[in-house]
Amino acid sequence: MSTEPNVPALPADLGLRLGMDALANQRLQQLPSPIDPRLVDDFAARDLMEFCSIAPEDQVAMLEARPDPDRDPDWWSLLSGCVAELRARMDKPLPSGGYVAWPLIPGQAGPVGMFVYVWALLAVVPNLLDVHQRRGIPEAVTRDTVAALGLVMTAHAESCGIRGVGLFPLWGPPQRMCGVDLTIGRHDFTRAEIGFGDGVAGYALQVHIPPSGRLDEAESITSISQVLEFFAKHYPDHPVSALVCKSWILDPQLGGYLSPESNLLRFQRRFRLLPHVPLDDVSEGDREMMRLGLQLQVPADGPLTEDDLRRVPADTTLHRAFVSHLRSGGHWHKRTGIVWLDR
Repeated sequence: MSTEPNVPALPADLGLRLGMDALANQRLQQLPSPIDPRLVDDFAARDLMEFCSIAPEDQVAMLEARPDPDRDPDWWSLLSGCVAELRARMDKPLPSGGYVAWPLIPGQAGPVGMFVYVWALLAVVPNLLDVHQRRGIPEAVTRDTVAALGLVMTAHAESCGIRGVGLFPLWGPPQRMCGVDLTIGRHDFTRAEIGFGDGVAGYALQVHIPPSGRLDEAESITSISQVLEFFAKHYPDHPVSALVCKSWILDPQLGGYLSPESNLLRFQRRFRLLPHVPLDDVSEGDREMMRLGLQLQVPADGPLTEDDLRRVPADTTLHRAFVSHLRSGGHWHKRTGIVWLDR
């Protein structure tokens, strides 16, 4: 049952009605009871889009794709459920069990579908500003954090040839808009619970490396130093015990291709690597490295084909290493590293 009057519950087959598969439909059934998303008018929406660094051409397309509860009842239901989830998670750390991203939007969906997640994210920006204001977080930090939404939308248009975000797996933007992620200097950080099956044992910061240029060692060290001071000041209720990074950047196989003094390998050496846990999908790391590391479009699932590899330019040592390793029969892996902090 819905917790708000005049807001119908999510249909049990909502994902199927939107053209998604059964697994995606299951994810939508995990959304909370929908609430009125309270979308702002177009004038206020433009201000929020500017705040999130959304490009002018994306702003125009997004306003044209504004969902309507009468014209687009199923998309409106999805919007309402996503907003409910974001508001329920506002200012809470990432649970130790993790977070499952919203399902991809089917490629045949129209503009309303491609932008529905953006409208959900935009709807909670005022809530995020309120939370950050209560914690004394400068608005400049909030602005830097939510600016990633505009970058994701630009990358989506360039990679997919379609405006919106529906064809990208959205993990980071929901974390940012509900106060879980922050951008401090060179890195993005996710506030997360540490758990061992018997409740919350402490808190960690997940370290992310956005694709915004070279990974300069000095900038990285400064960013991490700043964030530890930042969280001690603004999140005293969530004392940080560790830094954690899970990324293709920590794959030790890179050491066979890159210089020991490269910025990537310098970054690797700052973390204690956890043992590799093989995934059922052996190609997941390949796709992630191609998408995030090389900034190239990848198939949604399955192994990369020779046609995919031919699309990789031979511009850098990393590009050449990526292709050479796969052609030799290897795979790239997301690895996890940890740094325990002295307390």
